[in-house]
Amino acid sequence: MVTDIINPISVLIVDDENKACTNLKNMIHNYVDETLNVVGFAHNTQEASEMLKKLNPDAVFLDIHMPHGNVFEMLENFSERNFQVIFVTAYDEYAIKAFRLNALDYILKPISLAELKNAVQRLKEKIAYKRIVEDDKLLYADLNNQITNKQTQSNITFKGTNSIEIVNFKDIYFVEAHSSYSRIVFIKDKQSKEMTMSNPLSEYEEILPENMFFRAHKSYLVNCARIKRIENRENHIIILSNDMELPVSRRRYGVLLDFLRQNKYDHE
Repeated sequence: MVTDIINPISVLIVDDENKACTNLKNMIHNYVDETLNVVGFAHNTQEASEMLKKLNPDAVFLDIHMPHGNVFEMLENFSERNFQVIFVTAYDEYAIKAFRLNALDYILKPISLAELKNAVQRLKEKIAYKRIVEDDKLLYADLNNQITNKQTQSNITFKGTNSIEIVNFKDIYFVEAHSSYSRIVFIKDKQSKEMTMSNPLSEYEEILPENMFFRAHKSYLVNCARIKRIENRENHIIILSNDMELPVSRRRYGVLLDFLRQNKYDHE
């Protein structure tokens, strides 16, 4: 996953020993991910609670044995917890309770660099997904409008984690299914670009003009105006105008040829 430089992940480190906080910060920045923004240290549950509310970090690295209060009770006091929790502790008997509180991960002291890297990677994936979902609140409204007005629209809006792209239908090469996500490949400012969106391929099949886009394969929706030719190798292959290659499923090949003829695309 590409690190979000514009909106770096912010973390709070909570440990009763200042040296432990500093060591963890140095491990993260020197050996794991220097872009993680460590917004502060807290040394007891009261400080931690106040700083979590004030700083609103994306995540907290939290030691379990803390003075002046129980960390589990502190977490339970957050009726809506909008930060991820990674426990860092020498006491593995708390693991079950930690995960019942939906902790993202659990690292034992002394800290293993490999475990820390894995925890940070999980954190980055979780935060990226969360940001996509938040963007989707607006995106789904746009998609609904685009479906309703697809006969009159010529553009589609793609909202990613770091950018918004308004793309003309004719400038899209193809849409590729990735589980419940979709990869969009398009041309903008004379350069090929791509974005990954948290919408299934079927939604784009509804939105994009049906006389231009064809489902050539279960995983690909292709813009027929961007097809340069179709080659017959071991299987049929679509060659796009940017020389990218897409598969054609065997049962869809004949239907594709009929579609191209009917819509006056001469690419056989």
